[in-house]
Amino acid sequence: MAELFVPKIIDELGDVVVNQLGEKINLVMGVEEEVANIKRKLETIQNALHDAERRRQKEKPVAKWLEELEDITYEMDDVLDEWNIKIQKPKYEGTHQKQPTLRNKVRSFIPSCCSCLKQLPVRSDIASKIKKINGKLELTLEKARQFEFFSSGGIPDSQDFQRIMTTSIIDESGIYGRESDKDALLDQVLSETSSSQGRDGVQIISVVGAGGSGKTTLAQLLFNNDEVKNHFDFRNWICVSDPFDQKRIAKAILESAGRGSHFMLELDSLIRLIKETFSGKRFLLVLDDVWTEDDSKWKPFQDSLKDGAPGSVILVTTRSHRVATVVGTTHTHQMSRMSDSDCWLIMQRIAFARKSGDLCKKVERIGLKIAEKCKGLPLAAKTMGSLLRFKDTVQQWQNVLDSEIWQLKEAAVSLFPHLYLSYNELPPELKRCFSYCAVFPKDFEINVEELIRLWIAQGYVRPNRRGERLELVGLEYFNNLAMRSFFQELQEVEGYYGFHEYMKCKMHDIVHDFAQFLTKNECHVLHGIDYEQGTGRNLSTERARHLTWLGTERAFSSLVIDFGRLRSFFAFSHGRVAPQGSARHLFCSLNCVRTLTLSCCGLHEVPAEIGSLNHLRHLDLSWNLFETLPEAVCDLYYLETFDISNCGDLSCLPQRIEGLVHLRHLFNLGTLKLLQIPQGLGKLTSLCTLTQFNARSNSDDLAILKYLNQLERLRIDIYGEVDFGSAELGKKIYLHEMYLWFNPGVHFMETPSCIERMELPPNLQQLVLDMYPGNQLPSWLVTKSLVNNLTKLIINGPCNVSSLTDLWKLSSLEELRLIRVEKLECLGKEFFGIIIALHENSHNNFGTLSNSETSSSAEAAAFPNLRKLHFQCCPNWTNWEDLSEDNEKVALSIMPHLEELHIEYCQKFEALPHRILEKISSFKSLKVLGCNKLRDCYSDKIGDDWMKISHISQVDIS
Repeated sequence: MAELFVPKIIDELGDVVVNQLGEKINLVMGVEEEVANIKRKLETIQNALHDAERRRQKEKPVAKWLEELEDITYEMDDVLDEWNIKIQKPKYEGTHQKQPTLRNKVRSFIPSCCSCLKQLPVRSDIASKIKKINGKLELTLEKARQFEFFSSGGIPDSQDFQRIMTTSIIDESGIYGRESDKDALLDQVLSETSSSQGRDGVQIISVVGAGGSGKTTLAQLLFNNDEVKNHFDFRNWICVSDPFDQKRIAKAILESAGRGSHFMLELDSLIRLIKETFSGKRFLLVLDDVWTEDDSKWKPFQDSLKDGAPGSVILVTTRSHRVATVVGTTHTHQMSRMSDSDCWLIMQRIAFARKSGDLCKKVERIGLKIAEKCKGLPLAAKTMGSLLRFKDTVQQWQNVLDSEIWQLKEAAVSLFPHLYLSYNELPPELKRCFSYCAVFPKDFEINVEELIRLWIAQGYVRPNRRGERLELVGLEYFNNLAMRSFFQELQEVEGYYGFHEYMKCKMHDIVHDFAQFLTKNECHVLHGIDYEQGTGRNLSTERARHLTWLGTERAFSSLVIDFGRLRSFFAFSHGRVAPQGSARHLFCSLNCVRTLTLSCCGLHEVPAEIGSLNHLRHLDLSWNLFETLPEAVCDLYYLETFDISNCGDLSCLPQRIEGLVHLRHLFNLGTLKLLQIPQGLGKLTSLCTLTQFNARSNSDDLAILKYLNQLERLRIDIYGEVDFGSAELGKKIYLHEMYLWFNPGVHFMETPSCIERMELPPNLQQLVLDMYPGNQLPSWLVTKSLVNNLTKLIINGPCNVSSLTDLWKLSSLEELRLIRVEKLECLGKEFFGIIIALHENSHNNFGTLSNSETSSSAEAAAFPNLRKLHFQCCPNWTNWEDLSEDNEKVALSIMPHLEELHIEYCQKFEALPHRILEKISSFKSLKVLGCNKLRDCYSDKIGDDWMKISHISQVDIS
């Protein structure tokens, strides 16, 4: 997308020239004037880009012009990459050389001269490319004049796509599948008790959903309901749309309330009239299709309507959760997905109009399958129905079924304009991030963290200020898109033993179709079965920039693609790319690639040619069979993400790994044979993620971590007595997640002194202790930094620990998991600090619980912020000591915010601590699995034991 890349290139042109001067390198001589010319031309073009992008879909010559411009920006981006490498790489290589002696300096003089001579072709090549690009831009600028583009801000966005104005009138006979939505919303609107939740007695209900999901239809059904008509003094329907014209909306509200015309009044007078009209009245005000996220525009209306009678409702329909927040929503109704059968009802009502019953029967099976493609979106069903209305044969219906929705002309005319409205509201960087998602197959589970890294690799994520972490900016981009319904089915997913939670999501099929429509010349997802059957498309003449392959080696060999243009190449879902010889050819061909994913592709060897992929930022070789990596991998100067996780045969990393100076994420979990880490890893000071680091007994391995102070997530596998002091973990202020695994096959002392001496990262939030060998948990678990910051603690397999004292002091802890604590037999009162409280007969000692030296509260708390408590596979645990009457007199609150208790596969465990649990008002979920004795206590659901837990809202005992 030129609207994103042109300003990026303008900035980078200046940067690379400054870098050349700053490093006192005259690498590319005599190009300053060419660069200045390119910059001036791009700045001229930049002013026309908004209008050009607006006209892209409707004017083919403009679309062609933009494609040519995008090709030039891609080419310029590549040249700037190469230029920057030539400037920066020698500097980094120089820092890794030993200090030369005088003799060596003399010896190196002649080779240095030769090196300079070798650089001449490089300089000439870059200068030639820059000159060529300048010529292309001149022609592009000349072509632009014929289109008479408006400069930025010269034409309003409202002319892009005509927004349809809505009314309250509806024909209910053509509405299907909205009964449950209508009933739920009706209950909320008519509920007297819910009115108190609103601002000063006025409920603000937001109906949120993607374009075409039926928000307006639902609001119309509600507005025309007889109960609603009788319930309110006023009912007002206002189509707000975009832009949010305050005076127009104010006049419309007054006119709908019967207050006549007020054409000459200023906004202040209109707002006062609204306040006067609606004060003391019970009203329903529907604001349909709200887009503004500017709360200053909304606030005058909110203030003028706040004095409505109890039970008054403002109903807002919007595509954005951000809008719902801005308007002060008290209740959000998320549009549900319509069933396939209801989509078919909508389709056949339109498609079968004036058709013979015979044809209707013949095509019904096909029609049902087409309805499934609508994925519950009513607008898609209407569009497909309108298309099929003119199809009079079974074969024509079959052709529609076999086509992708994004390839149908009717979709571009009737369906996608509704999605364009949301899309056009986005800034250029979010537009590009969204459309890039066309690289994923339909219904693909997207790892949000990985998606953000892919955006970064393509250069789509730009910091708002110098030094800002791109991953955080990318997360902001994702949240913006998700709140506008571009993503769905968002869910938190737990990693190994619950360590490192991450988000997954999907795209609705129609939204994915829209992304494919936007990028139909650039992004391609190819299914190998099509090529094996001879039905695949030939991409040799297409403008593919991002390619995803889902097929076999044989099918891959039949592709005719210009791999040299690709900036992304993915092989997903066990896609096979080629036999080993052809794989080498593939690596040689991907000259411009930024992202390369060859996960689980059966690679036995990584060719040395990989080192020639100068632009590569994201490399995923996970789940493959190779045993070594070529040293050439270390030539990947720009590499930011390297994934070799679960490459179980890999035995070593390249020795020159310090060459990966921009590496931020190294995913190597599951590389079981990779026991030794090269010393050069310690020079990768940008590293944020290291998912497995092996520390051998009596070695200096941990010293490699000394200067890696940007680490945020770290796993250390410990193979004996080690010196944690050499890692200087206390200086890693960004380290939030740490996993410590102790090799159970190694003998440790009873209380491993090496562990006790560990200096903790000061801001650690998540910690896993796996196979901890000591008799007692380390004392630093309750030091001030962890007490104040640790939110999640997982203890797995502490083979010698039988008592879990002091954990109650972790005042910030929200989740505690205790797994395979084999020596645990009784969970005594000391688990909650009750013994200490009884002995001291004072709660001054509980100061640490409230993050202060002395507690000002009358009651101290054990685990004051704990939300989740899980016990798993504790085979000898029989008893959880409950409170006695004397204990209840102690001023101690136990787990006051606990919501979830899980006890799984603790077969000897006999009874829950009912006195403790019944005092926790927030407790709402109890899960017991594989605990036979406990299950027998509650299986009848009628006895005294059951009555003690029957108040819990979610109980699952099996």
